[in-house]
Amino acid sequence: MAFDSLFIGVTGLESYQNQIDVISNNIANVGTTGFKGQDVNFQDLIYQAQSFATAPTQSTGGVNGQDAGLGVKIGSIDTNYAQGGLRTTGVNTNLAMNGDGFFILRKPNANGAPVYTRNGDFSLNSNGLLYDGSNGLAVQGYLADKNGNISQTGSPGDITIPLGLQSQAVGTGLNAKLKFGASGDQVFDVSLGGNVDQTQWIKEAQGVQNGTAGTGQPYSMSTTIYDSLGNAHLAQITYTPDATGATGGNANIASNSPVNGGAGNLINAISGSTGGKTISVTVNAGGTTATISDGSTTVTGNPNQTLTFDGATFTLGNFQPADAGKAGTINNAGGTNGLPAQVADANGVLHTPAARWRMTMSFADGTTFDAIQTPGSINGGGVVTPAVNSATPVSSGTVGFAYFDQNGQFVNTSSIEGVAAGQSITGANVHTVNSGPSLANGNQLNIRSWGTGSANNSVAPTAGGPAPQTGPIGLDMHNSTSLASTSTANVLAQNGYAAGILSNLTVGTDGTISGAFSNGQTTTLGRVAVATFQNEQGLQRIGGSDFAATANSGLAQVGTAGVGRFGAMQSGALEQSNVSIADEFTKMISAQSAYQANSKSITTASEDMQTVMQLIR
Repeated sequence: MAFDSLFIGVTGLESYQNQIDVISNNIANVGTTGFKGQDVNFQDLIYQAQSFATAPTQSTGGVNGQDAGLGVKIGSIDTNYAQGGLRTTGVNTNLAMNGDGFFILRKPNANGAPVYTRNGDFSLNSNGLLYDGSNGLAVQGYLADKNGNISQTGSPGDITIPLGLQSQAVGTGLNAKLKFGASGDQVFDVSLGGNVDQTQWIKEAQGVQNGTAGTGQPYSMSTTIYDSLGNAHLAQITYTPDATGATGGNANIASNSPVNGGAGNLINAISGSTGGKTISVTVNAGGTTATISDGSTTVTGNPNQTLTFDGATFTLGNFQPADAGKAGTINNAGGTNGLPAQVADANGVLHTPAARWRMTMSFADGTTFDAIQTPGSINGGGVVTPAVNSATPVSSGTVGFAYFDQNGQFVNTSSIEGVAAGQSITGANVHTVNSGPSLANGNQLNIRSWGTGSANNSVAPTAGGPAPQTGPIGLDMHNSTSLASTSTANVLAQNGYAAGILSNLTVGTDGTISGAFSNGQTTTLGRVAVATFQNEQGLQRIGGSDFAATANSGLAQVGTAGVGRFGAMQSGALEQSNVSIADEFTKMISAQSAYQANSKSITTASEDMQTVMQLIR
């Protein structure tokens, strides 16, 4: 009937007009942060039976029913939750989800029902509340406790980061959360690293063997440590090559050559000590002089000349031109380097030491500590005499002795210095894995009082005010070496710091908010919560780029970004609209054509009715 055609065309006009409205809304929001485009799905409206189907019989094969459609309707308007592009803003509180998940917003102090959004254009208000400045709603999440731990139990709440938030000062040695040391042995408070020059130790050993101690050069460095009130104290650490107990022995002719037709030898009448060096003597090509060298210093000698070189005195033979090229060698016999036979490392493995360095500390501000006054020793029977500490605290003194092996690698520390030949330093005299630093192990700085800091501009406690806490500070040297190269020893890290004020915020991919403070510390402050739904299509769009949960969306499933089905969070960026202009224009052309076609069906139905009306004239 023509009347049906009229109304069928009207349903088409209404439906395609709705589609054009949706497309126009998508295009209008092509620049809206976090906007998700919509798609229209059509369904046929209803059918009128013109005839009914009949079953097959013996005489007919059955007849199909005839159903005439009466129009179209909107079946659904679905939201396209596909990921939008990310636009970098450089603002740390701007957040974007890369994957599934919504930010949760709510009126401050848990007022009202939460809403959900993909628009992460957040900032801090004057009270430090992380919020959406366009609607005043607070971003929901979880705050960390004073130790930086986050417990995601219960419903998320407001995230407040007060302006001027302070980081509590922590004294060096009092930070249980940050320790240094080798893997499985992190019990120290100061990490020392770099190199101390092995050639300086060799010079010292040779000097001691020759009776001139102090020829090896010490190496000093400075570092700042903190008391429990955050006051800084400048400490100077000095490594001094230590060859105490080394003996020179006697110069010895290790090899010789006959000269002057066998009437004598190249080297004669030797005495003194070479200080551990090896000296070569070689008759030059002309046979009139000889070159004497220890590898670094060279002199020339004549036949029958008596020379003193490197502490050894010897007379050259009456060599002749025919003796050119002949050579001899002088070394030391019976000398010692003053080192123990072996030293145990922290795992109990024994190593042959090749160097010992005395480690001393000093404070110009009057800070005092326990120092080694008389180093420990081990006699020939293996009996240990423990080190004796200073009777009263000092501001400058020895804290231990560091031993290095023949490869220049750190072995261990100890308070033992003098060791009889053949004896080793082991057991309770060295540090063992996971045992705390101690004075006996030579790896502890035990502070007895803190100085005023006048020499390094640190702030002293006020008269009558609280005194900073004193106590032990463990010294770790496992990253140190003693190689034959320039000294580069330094302090890699220490676990104390002054008080600080919050200076910057960062948000990790899991939504964790970290605060960077002026004292160089970083602390976890909280975590932004995210939510997903079993049926995202069931969410209600309420404007302002926000969504509300409905009975058909299911309850919000709150979790952590980057875990499970939740996408990762990107700080300093915003998610752009996922609307494609090209797609929308294509759909608009199609919708416009369908709208025009439906209008034509109405026109045609109207003309048909006019034809019928003219039949009665």
